[in-house]
Amino acid sequence: MEYDIEQLTVEMIKNQADFNGKVVLEIGCGGGEISSLLANDTEQYIGIDPDISAINDASQAYHNVDFRIGNGESLSFSDSGFDIVLFTLSLHHQNSSLAIKEAYRVLKNEGKLIIIEPSIKGEFQLFFHLFNDETKEIGNAYHSLINYDFNLENQDSFNAIVRFEDKADLCSYSFDRDTIASGDSNLIIEKLNQIQPGSSDNAPIILKDIIDIYLLTK
Repeated sequence: MEYDIEQLTVEMIKNQADFNGKVVLEIGCGGGEISSLLANDTEQYIGIDPDISAINDASQAYHNVDFRIGNGESLSFSDSGFDIVLFTLSLHHQNSSLAIKEAYRVLKNEGKLIIIEPSIKGEFQLFFHLFNDETKEIGNAYHSLINYDFNLENQDSFNAIVRFEDKADLCSYSFDRDTIASGDSNLIIEKLNQIQPGSSDNAPIILKDIIDIYLLTK
């Protein structure tokens, strides 16, 4: 599987704020691919994630980012220390109200908060909903960011293109499942046939992940 094959995510994030010379905190950095591309020319770039394995892999793969284990609900940083805080597809995976409050605390005055979140209408997201419907959590994340003391400066969306080699590649993707049940493939193929009727077994599968992006200022 290849996610965001056109690499629009990094471009859209960079369009929101100037990262040059800034102190940046990314919450939900995962394996660090986006972090490493954003970190160049920053004064300091810290990426946190609760997944120990992902942080270990990121630390070995990329050396321009300070990777640490952590989550947005309880940040181990002093007040007003960051120019930019970034949530990378992670706000809805935690208590969004607490995470927004913590982001406000660690941001400097006039600091920027950038949030990217999946849209519940994106083709790729529909497969996640088969096993863990995140509609409520994504909605809560949106309400948390608009109901705190930030100023909403910009709201936009874009399509991140996801490519799977074939149906077998699609069915083997985790979609955040802890375990893969024997009947899961049938559910995935049924959903694919709803979205793209007549898809070939061996042809590449292209899906759109609709991503919402928000820029807020403290």
